[in-house]
Amino acid sequence: MSEHQILDFIGGRQETMTDLLRELVVRESGTYDKGDVDALGGFLRERLDALGFETSVLPQVKLGDHIVGRRHGSSGRQILLVGHFDTVFSHGTLAERPWRVENGIAYGPGVYDMKGGISILLTALEALKAADSSLWTDCGTTVFFNSDEEILSPTSSAPIDAIARDAQTVCILEPARPGGEYTFERKGAGKFFMRITGRAAHAGGQPERGRSAALELAYKAIALHALNDPATGTTVNVGVMKAGERSNIICPEAYAEIDLRARHPEEMESAIEAMRQIANHATVPDTTTEFWGDPYFPPLPAKPVNERLFGLMREVTTTVGFEGRYIVSGGGSDGNHTGQIAPTIDGMGIRGDGAHTEHEFAVLESLPERAKALALFLHAWPGRIDGIIGG
Repeated sequence: MSEHQILDFIGGRQETMTDLLRELVVRESGTYDKGDVDALGGFLRERLDALGFETSVLPQVKLGDHIVGRRHGSSGRQILLVGHFDTVFSHGTLAERPWRVENGIAYGPGVYDMKGGISILLTALEALKAADSSLWTDCGTTVFFNSDEEILSPTSSAPIDAIARDAQTVCILEPARPGGEYTFERKGAGKFFMRITGRAAHAGGQPERGRSAALELAYKAIALHALNDPATGTTVNVGVMKAGERSNIICPEAYAEIDLRARHPEEMESAIEAMRQIANHATVPDTTTEFWGDPYFPPLPAKPVNERLFGLMREVTTTVGFEGRYIVSGGGSDGNHTGQIAPTIDGMGIRGDGAHTEHEFAVLESLPERAKALALFLHAWPGRIDGIIGG
């Protein structure tokens, strides 16, 4: 089957892809709702079985099970396709915000992040099977559907990385950036915490005896936000602040959660050290601060091999009929980890916006558009990857 036939195969399937997307969305899969997640995982396993993959389940105790599909090849080339099927929305969200379509835009929990990407991936694989593509017949292909990406992939990152070590390329089906861009450069992300201890006192009767943890946290929050650096792209956000129980008590304890993003490892380390210094310096006398946390997604900096890999994507998007563009992403994904191991391209899913919000939406016309691009990329990949890796 030629490229033209692949395009025709997918071009007539927007309605089918929309139906599949609807089926994925109406099957709720909030990360902590194991029963829901496992039910959707079973559905995805059936789809991979029907495509001829050898499937297996990586069972989890508290979180949903991961689904792995493998096809073996004789060429020695291996590719890994990763998509998560958990969402940030707990059971019952669908009743509040049911699936709906208005003017070609689909709404519903997880429609953009990232069930649209799963619909795109499964359709692209169907096209490659129908085409008897060399990727299908000669190359090892692994699909990893993980159930915990929305909480930083605590149980899936290790097995994903293990598979990536044998792969020459990893494709991440996270949604396209809001402007439709792909990405192969992501900021690293970390979550950090401060707990400040002061001294309680009556706010009216004996305020001089108190040491306000709330005031100390306010000083620290201002100092933390001063670490934001547009020139380097480093961002620091104090997203959670908790302090006090009554207005007539000098606050004895305060707590904060801090989000850190940075493009390069050295910038992340520098920011962490600056946060540590802020924690160690007390503006309010006799207050103490405990500081802890870690980067959970390492920075994925720009790499020549990923730029060359994206060059192939840009070629196929031109064939499909749209401009393939990329952008540095501030959000973390499984690509932050796999990109340390193997050439990685990310943001291969659906166009839309509003991830993690009640305004989340997906553009339905992008389903066949992005599936065509993915299928052509995978179709061309076996003949191009050696040159891409070799530079």
